[in-house]
Amino acid sequence: MNIRLISNLVSGCFRVDVFAFITGFLMAVSMHGHAQVVRDSVLRIKLPIKNDSLSYELQKKHIQSSSEFYKKVKTTAHRNFFSRQLYPLLFRKSFADISQEIVSGSDSLPYISQKGKIIRSVKMVKVPVFGSSVFDTTIVSDNLTDRTLNSLHFKTRDAVIRSYLLIHKGDELNPVILADNERIIRQSALFADARFIVNSQPDSDSVDLVLVIKDVFPFSFDLKVKDANSGAIRLYNRNILGFGHQLEQSFDITTQKGPYISMSAGGYKIRNIRRSFTDLDVVWKNTPELKRMGIRVSKPFVSPETRYGGGVNIQKVRSGETQGVSNPAIRLEYSIYDFWGGYATIINRLKSPSGVRSVFALTGRYYNINYQHSSPLVLETASPTVTLNRYIAGLTLVKSGYYRSNMIYSFGKTEDIPTGNLARLITGFETSILGSRYYTGIKLLSGEKINRDRFIYSWFESGGYWSEGRFNDGIISLGFDYISGLYQFGSHRLRSFISLSYKAGINRISVGELKVNSTEFLKTYRNFREQGHQRFGIRAETVIFTPYYLLGFRFAAYSFIEAAMIAPPGKFALSGYVYPALGLGLRIRNENLVFSTFQLGLTWYGRPDIKGRYLMFEFTDIPQVGLEKFSIGAPEFTVYQ
Repeated sequence: MNIRLISNLVSGCFRVDVFAFITGFLMAVSMHGHAQVVRDSVLRIKLPIKNDSLSYELQKKHIQSSSEFYKKVKTTAHRNFFSRQLYPLLFRKSFADISQEIVSGSDSLPYISQKGKIIRSVKMVKVPVFGSSVFDTTIVSDNLTDRTLNSLHFKTRDAVIRSYLLIHKGDELNPVILADNERIIRQSALFADARFIVNSQPDSDSVDLVLVIKDVFPFSFDLKVKDANSGAIRLYNRNILGFGHQLEQSFDITTQKGPYISMSAGGYKIRNIRRSFTDLDVVWKNTPELKRMGIRVSKPFVSPETRYGGGVNIQKVRSGETQGVSNPAIRLEYSIYDFWGGYATIINRLKSPSGVRSVFALTGRYYNINYQHSSPLVLETASPTVTLNRYIAGLTLVKSGYYRSNMIYSFGKTEDIPTGNLARLITGFETSILGSRYYTGIKLLSGEKINRDRFIYSWFESGGYWSEGRFNDGIISLGFDYISGLYQFGSHRLRSFISLSYKAGINRISVGELKVNSTEFLKTYRNFREQGHQRFGIRAETVIFTPYYLLGFRFAAYSFIEAAMIAPPGKFALSGYVYPALGLGLRIRNENLVFSTFQLGLTWYGRPDIKGRYLMFEFTDIPQVGLEKFSIGAPEFTVYQ
């Protein structure tokens, strides 16, 4: 049986009878090394549940004796107002009947026995954002903070939720489509988690569906500190009044000269227009360095069943400076026109616990960047600023499925981890005032789940241009990712990650080199400027998911060892300069909010950075990790950076 803990220290003044409550808590910690909670609600919706960062196994012999102890603690805690407010911060209800196994394998495709039955009804159950669970709808927080935030939240409208449904009343139940739909809803920016429940009688030919869904709290902000005198803050609402629209605006902050606060980038998004999974974005930016206005339309291939996808990106840009150009007075004005579309079809359906399907896709793209002014000076930069046209076609063969897991990139939220194989062939034609040339490229990607919830990925990518019968400006890239199983250490969970990558240029004739600060990891070397024609990177990281909880925020400690190697032309990357790094820190995240994951970290470098520092202490945000490794998207040329 899994038990949930939320442990936090809150100071305050209480009457004498609270002493028993506090003493009981300390005794529990000393006896078990954690606080055990007691289920005190009746399960109405019951699902197999995975372990998360607040749940862990206890030996059965402790459960019965501890239950009575914690019941007494709860009774004591509810004798006055102050201890009633403190209790929910220290103790949380456990998920009822928590499974001993992490959700994976066959659990990724449940309800096989109900396949083919007619869907009689589809109902929705919306659980509160704070203090609730999609696994047990009876869990309701009595904490004042949770209740206040829940009262401020506009729940997503029924019509918006129904626009994400792939299944409807009167359809035959298809477990594969049901799993797809659950994953699509979870991956939407509007929802924290979702589960479908299938209710049926043994002798009935029909079923009732219940969608248990949980929103994320849409109001949030991101704070970035650029240096001692400047920073930026971004405010946004992902779900305005429950309609699924998003509005965001960034503000630049400086302490050196006015204006001290100025508006910079922003955008407005309309999601899932007319149930088509098409999003519309209007974006803008207005800073002294860059002015931008644009519109984007995107219809992704949200599942292997999606037949058509595509997108449009139109932007008007006016720049005050150019990277790599020493003269900041040069002003660039250009427009971007980017159109792509594709068709996909399923060519094979395999019997698999993860719903594996083989898909063939044909995609095409037209990309144009049109400069109104191109000074000869900027032609010598790494990316020559000249009018450019690209015509690209892609052929993709992908076999993929998904496994449900937990505590890989999130802290407790359900994660849909992709596995399978992908092969993509890219061909294209590029024309500009510098000349015309053809492009060919290939990408191979493989990923699989191995025992004990481990995952392993490997990839190979190569591409380059052909002109006058010669191959030039080529790139080769390969890599490997390993995700360990989830290990238990008392009330903590531990997972390790290993990543390797190698990239090199082939017969490079264009200006530009690989940069050590462009590694595919967590931008460890962002303050280094070394460049070369070959780059090798390796990173090993261990993350410990703790059971500690503070007003919905969860904590994970991490440590890593990393090395990047960069080499000039004619030398192998391993024989070039080595940049070692060691780091440790704490990551903080609230799955109920749209905040990024914040990282408080200390990193030691074996070589000084551009400011001569060997030691770096930072508080930064980490962008969300994309899990669509085997997705079908716009065809593109391999980037050399």
